[in-house]
Amino acid sequence: MRDDGGEADDAEFPEFYGGDGDDGDDGDEGADEQDGPEALEPVAFPGGAQEDRVLAAALLAVRHTALLAPVAASPWVGPVRDALVRAHSTAVVMLREGYGPGGEVGAFDIGLTRWMLAGAAGLPGAVRRPEAAVDGQLELARAVFDAVAHPGDGERFAGACELAERLAGPAAAEERALRARDLADLAAAREAGRRPDGAALEARSAVFGRVRADRVRAELRARGHRIGEVTTDFPVTATATAPVPVSERGAEVVRAIVAEMAGRFRVSEEEARRRVLAHFSDLDLADESDMGDLDHIDHQKPDQWAGSIYLGLEFHEVRWDVDLSTRTPVPEQPEQPEEQERPKGRHSPEE
Repeated sequence: MRDDGGEADDAEFPEFYGGDGDDGDDGDEGADEQDGPEALEPVAFPGGAQEDRVLAAALLAVRHTALLAPVAASPWVGPVRDALVRAHSTAVVMLREGYGPGGEVGAFDIGLTRWMLAGAAGLPGAVRRPEAAVDGQLELARAVFDAVAHPGDGERFAGACELAERLAGPAAAEERALRARDLADLAAAREAGRRPDGAALEARSAVFGRVRADRVRAELRARGHRIGEVTTDFPVTATATAPVPVSERGAEVVRAIVAEMAGRFRVSEEEARRRVLAHFSDLDLADESDMGDLDHIDHQKPDQWAGSIYLGLEFHEVRWDVDLSTRTPVPEQPEQPEEQERPKGRHSPEE
């Protein structure tokens, strides 16, 4: 929807500005319009005091849907995480850049966010990995954007507020105080005829959101979930004796696949690292040339590589709407003695 093509916003909000989330759909256009994001666009843009409620609802999403960002090893690295991060990003951009005519966020953006949230909530339990803290976020995010899409319906906003207090748990009183302050600041700006300072409101809510996310992540880890464990410091070696030359880009590629494998299939990061590096042992993870080995790896998404390496599946078989928990993992390759000479990558240009 933008004309300036700002790279900084693209990097900070990839789920909002496009990125690799557009899988396309070759289905019937009429069905797309009936069942796709367009059907979930707002009934109207807010006016007057409705604008206060809509932005206050967006602030609820800022405070309560940041749990799965940034990318981390987690069972919810697929459509659940994507939908929640999309909800969070959309709310942030609404506040910073505006919503409605003349704003950065338009009707289709709200429809797409609601569509992604509905899809995530409708996944089978074996794929969605039911968990009260995560399901509560999905329920809240859907309530928030339902309130945004129906700005004249005060009951929808009240329902979102009730869910936010439930998610806040021991911080429910602080949640109520923040919401009252948000509404007061928004009303004061409207009555003074000025645009509210959305960036300041968002920053204030983000402080609460970070504290809450840290608390919930700790609770999830205590129950055995691998969440929020960003893979940044493991050694990038195939074996204890055979180092693998790797560039920073190559390391990030490996970390992303390791996070997906550890999260979805609940293996240790160490096992995931061994499997990934063994699979790529004949590729050059420092080859950043056009059509080189890293470009070859980047042709598939990290979750597709994770499923292919761990379960031996074809890339198209690694889908988030299919329960893969009953599949048998590919046996790990035994560690090889140190190589005399590392083979040249299959996709590397000849020297």
